[in-house]
Amino acid sequence: MDPLTIAAECLRVERGTLAAPERIKNGLTNESWLVRGVQDAVVVRLSNRKVYALQINRISEAQVLHAVAAAGIGAPVLRCEPDRHVLVTRYVTGRGWTSRDVRTLANLQRIADLLKKLHALPVPAGVQTLDLMESVRGYWNTLLERGLTASAGTPKVRERARENIANLAADVEPCLCHNDVHHLNIIDAGQLRLVDWEYAGVGDPYFDLASVCCYHALSDDLRRALLRAYWGYYSSDSFNRLQRMCWVFNYIRDLWFAVREME
Repeated sequence: MDPLTIAAECLRVERGTLAAPERIKNGLTNESWLVRGVQDAVVVRLSNRKVYALQINRISEAQVLHAVAAAGIGAPVLRCEPDRHVLVTRYVTGRGWTSRDVRTLANLQRIADLLKKLHALPVPAGVQTLDLMESVRGYWNTLLERGLTASAGTPKVRERARENIANLAADVEPCLCHNDVHHLNIIDAGQLRLVDWEYAGVGDPYFDLASVCCYHALSDDLRRALLRAYWGYYSSDSFNRLQRMCWVFNYIRDLWFAVREME
């Protein structure tokens, strides 16, 4: 089905009343279009390839989307059919952030408040658990099977990953996480919302915090400020944990890019 037909069905209007679809994203795993009507606008996303190598679980994503939409954290869902690779959400109006927007104390507080709200949500049934070690092993296996040993890192780097992940897993309170808090996934309409929940799941809240730090090159001072905003206080233990998680996040991101490049 084409985006215009899908949008017309969801809005229960004739195709002719809708504007031509505007492509807003053409990613590795999906393509998205903005379709505007007289009163409403929707985003139609169609998965365009297999997603297993990049560890995307559409069934789990569907459960998360409904939960965060109900909480006012994500876009309202109009249609979600993982088996048909179709997702339709209402278009969330607002300003997209830049990396510079993230690196202000006021906005770090807003991000922290948004993440605290997300992390406090009840976890819906059927949502995947983000096991960092299993994710890393999955990427390693994919790369090593293709003979891309260098992309998986040296044995010393892989051992460091195992040790860091094991240490972090020993003291975690799992919760619902976005796991990809990039400024391109933040919409600001006075209230912040997150989009692109492909990698959401039950995991470590520090992984969300690490994504903010790593994507936006936060200085140590800004990382401390983020921790204060999130926890209401600062401790050296929380900072050390965040620093370890940032190393893990960057390593996993490097593995993800290596797998993406070979697909």
